[in-house]
Amino acid sequence: MKAATELTNDNWTFVHYKTDQYKAFISMGASPTSLEIQYFVTVTDKENAEIFQSSHSEIEDALADINKRYGHWPIFDAEHPPEADGCSSCSAH
Repeated sequence: MKAATELTNDNWTFVHYKTDQYKAFISMGASPTSLEIQYFVTVTDKENAEIFQSSHSEIEDALADINKRYGHWPIFDAEHPPEADGCSSCSAH
């Protein structure tokens, strides 16, 4: 499987958009009044303080929103993280 280029129905739980200052992701929750499932498009800063949040009753709406607003940001795919040097280069070994 190739690294993600946008958030989709198949990857939104482990892919997000990220800049040096901010991270945009989708999370799942419930409305406190109706207990219906909601999908939240959230932006946090480096200290994980919430900068922005919108709620959506359908995942497709949340995906369209996040890809439209933040699709121009670099993407981070936890299943295909950026290459690292690996354990052999760690000074602890």
